[in-house]
Amino acid sequence: MLASFGFSFILIFSTLLKDAGVSSLSQVFFRIALALPLIFLLIRGKVKLQMKDLQYFTITGFVFSAFLLSALSSIILGCPIAAATALIYTQPFFTAILAAASKREKITKKKSAIIAFGILGVFLVSGIATEQYSTLNVSGISIALLAGFLYALYLFFKRTSKTQYTPLQALFNTFIFAILWALILGFTLQSFVKNPNFTGFSALNPYQLLLLTLFALFSTALPYGCLNYIKPNEVSPTTEGTILLLDPTLHNIWAILIFQQYISPIRYAGVALILLSALAMLKTK
Repeated sequence: MLASFGFSFILIFSTLLKDAGVSSLSQVFFRIALALPLIFLLIRGKVKLQMKDLQYFTITGFVFSAFLLSALSSIILGCPIAAATALIYTQPFFTAILAAASKREKITKKKSAIIAFGILGVFLVSGIATEQYSTLNVSGISIALLAGFLYALYLFFKRTSKTQYTPLQALFNTFIFAILWALILGFTLQSFVKNPNFTGFSALNPYQLLLLTLFALFSTALPYGCLNYIKPNEVSPTTEGTILLLDPTLHNIWAILIFQQYISPIRYAGVALILLSALAMLKTK
């Protein structure tokens, strides 16, 4: 529950940082960089990285960095917090598809029905049913949906984690490579996207630095640290996943209370449909 509370402020901090003039690239880079020292303290300085595992952490670092960049960029593109959160939580549907594609699991009729309901939720959240195409935020919706896929891809690789590392050691290594990939992705995108809101990199003022520090500690190190201390015999994956659905629920509440940011009732119906579908997927054996 504490992890969910920390996660529920991710897009809140991102919105505040957007309003303060911090690009999504800077948000990703400093969020990870400022969280690293605390994770280093949590592992008591016991850093471990074997040469044979470089490829694994390079891949997970890349996927994690791309996930963060796409999730936070959806806010930069003006996607409402409620819609972005719901679309990121399409992750269970993509996870089921990836599991089937890798032949780890089969997509049953029940899972197919759940995915279909989730897709209907995406249709409603996107605003296609209520808005004219000229006002539809296609780019913001698309990149938030991409974040849902990348989140599933990150979890897919994370499930093949190396047993010789503690969860926090693995997270520390992933963050190290994610920082490098954030810079590579950002400077590569600068050649194609001439928008400083995405890839701008400049000196920070005290207010921006304060927001980024709180972002890194409260919504990065704290929730990930909590999750990595949970033992499987203490909390089942289904229970854990169900409790983590508090995150998108709280995200919607904070968006209303802090920014008075509302979306149409039919889009809220889409949010509810996606979250209920995600819950049903978690409880499907």
